[in-house]
Parts: sequence; structure tokens; C-alpha cells
Amino acid sequence: MRFNRLAAAIACAITAGSSLVAAPASAAAKPGVVVNYWSTPVVVKVKPKKIEPFKDLYYTNIKWTKLTSSTGYATSIRHINSCEPSCADANYVTQKVSMKFTRVRTTSTKRRVFTQVRVTVLKTHKTETHALPLKG
Repeated sequence: MRFNRLAAAIACAITAGSSLVAAPASAAAKPGVVVNYWSTPVVVKVKPKKIEPFKDLYYTNIKWTKLTSSTGYATSIRHINSCEPSCADANYVTQKVSMKFTRVRTTSTKRRVFTQVRVTVLKTHKTETHALPLKG
């Protein structure tokens, strides 16, 4: 009888101790994106639906397909100011694109953000890589 009680006590201790183990790195907070390059204070969001990384360029209808602690994948609509005849005319060209977010860095306020995006135009398969703002 003592053996059964001892075994039960050990089993309880093991079960209770297993809940104290740290969560794996994959459960760490997911990185975000600086939503607007110009905003003060800086706004960082995880899986934003719209971002404006630069003047005359923004992305809308962002649909995230995968997000890990080091990489994010999404599709969206890219809006680029063609600056025709001048940038002040705000003639935007729109394209459906796929996006791969990489290069996670930590901001001065200890937020993890993506600082690079590879953009592929779905119609032409033309690919461009851009730095993303790191501030916060």
C-alpha cells in the first residue's frame, strides 16, 4: 500500500513539475511591423491589415498566411505613387503582391519587428526587396 501512495505522490510531483518548464522558443511573442514610418509615437502591430513603410508607398488588405518568430508571409495590394506628372498629383498604381517578411530586430523599446520584406508582383513575378523602418 505504501508503494502505491509513493508512486502516486511521485506521479503528482512529476505532473506539477512539468508545468513549470519554460515554453519553447516557438511560443515566443511574434514579431510585428512598424505600421507607419512617420507616426510618433511609433505604432507596432502583429499582423497589421495595412502598413505604410515609406512616403508614396503603402500596402492594404494584408492577409497573413503564416507567421513564425522569424518569418511572415502575406498577400496584399501594393499602392505606389507613380509621380506622373509629379508626386503631388498622387497618381497611385495598384498591384496584387505576395510578401515575405524577414530580418527580425529589437527596437529601442524592446519590441521585435520585421525590418525587411521581399515583395513579388503576382502578375509579373517581379521581385523586389525593401528595408522596413526600425524605430520605436
